[in-house]
Amino acid sequence: MKVSRLRVICIVTFLILILTACSQGVDSEMEESIGQTAVARAFTQTANAEESSIESTEAPLDITETEIVEDTVEAEEEEETPAPTEISHEITPSEPGWVSKWFYDTDSSKTADDKTVNGGDDYVANLYERPFTEEDMIYRPDIDINKAEISSDDTFYYVTLTLAGEHPGGGLQAAYGVEIDEDRDGRGDLLVIADHPTSTSWSIDGVSVYRDSNNDVGGSSIMRPDSGYAGNGFDQVVFSNAVLDDPDAAWARINTGTPPTVTLAFKKSLVGMGTFVWGVWSADSLLDPALIDLHDNFTESEAGSPYKSHSTYPLKALNLVDNTCRETYGFDATTPIMGLCYVPAEPTEKSNSPQPGSISYIVYDDNYNLGTKDPGESLNTDRYFVVTLQSGACPSSSSNLYSTTANSSTFSGLSAGTYCLKITSRYAYSTPDHYTINLAAGGAEYREFGFYRPIPN
Repeated sequence: MKVSRLRVICIVTFLILILTACSQGVDSEMEESIGQTAVARAFTQTANAEESSIESTEAPLDITETEIVEDTVEAEEEEETPAPTEISHEITPSEPGWVSKWFYDTDSSKTADDKTVNGGDDYVANLYERPFTEEDMIYRPDIDINKAEISSDDTFYYVTLTLAGEHPGGGLQAAYGVEIDEDRDGRGDLLVIADHPTSTSWSIDGVSVYRDSNNDVGGSSIMRPDSGYAGNGFDQVVFSNAVLDDPDAAWARINTGTPPTVTLAFKKSLVGMGTFVWGVWSADSLLDPALIDLHDNFTESEAGSPYKSHSTYPLKALNLVDNTCRETYGFDATTPIMGLCYVPAEPTEKSNSPQPGSISYIVYDDNYNLGTKDPGESLNTDRYFVVTLQSGACPSSSSNLYSTTANSSTFSGLSAGTYCLKITSRYAYSTPDHYTINLAAGGAEYREFGFYRPIPN
């Protein structure tokens, strides 16, 4: 409205000036100058009026829109970031009680300076002693398992891993787990993992539980490498920080003493049976539920070896990982179980029923090359080999009952029958590399494997 009135005033003023100039006889140049000045003033006033009008009408709108936008953003932010829900626990683990089973694992700290291991690694049997980095073989004590033990109470199983030491940078900077074989067939059924645990009190942070829903862990050849393995390993998430159907199902805590330990607690309800076979794992990045068993996912040349005498030394893809053989829980093994640790059978009273037998062996350096172990000749410590026990006479094509790289062991719980005990290595022997053994009921057989040693001049 103000703009229109100003325009009318300007036009009227302009006409009056022209008429006045004409009546007073002003020359044409003066007339043109007066006209231009009037027009300029008119436009200037019009522009100022328009600007004033715009400011007076638009400023309140700008403020209102800003307030609306800010309110909308704040509302959206409140919608997108809801307050975290506090996890409520009904029961937490207590202190692990009486240890029902424990065993030791190879301590690689003793050979760490030499960038090698002195035993405990068998790629073929999915058994790893590899607490070293790839290629340069730098030792990681927080991955080197020295001992494993299991106990329980009314609600939980407790599995404790004792490690050689802390990470060079402090703390325990790896993942730690226990694998459960419920039906004793050599295939893992349940896997409990604590990923980089830091709490010295019970915590569920970083703890997860997986199950193999389609029974494909281990591939077609249980405890043996499978080329072209297409399985998905432990594929079902039973418990994690995102899957809390039972928020009390699994826990972990650490003890940073000397030596440090990691304890995993998991509910008995997660395990289908009260008796099972168990073993433990530690790894920097390879404790992956989809990759276990590891030798089904990496060839031997891809994996590398921690033995200096092996052709694939040093470590390659399979590095910074350690696991153990398996032990029983709630029962004593009387028949061979794939992956089981080998412990001499306890003496039993004679009865009319057939008694289990055993086969023992040693692997030694035959310094005199006489084919028998003489005083002063030590067990082998520097040559890679694998000892296997098969059913049937040698050479046997049946699947291995047992396989190990230990330089002495006893296969116990064996029924009467014929067995093939043999050693595989790229080195020469002073003894036979295989024996056919006819084991009687309750019998005990012993054999020796000697490495040939060149006699110095």
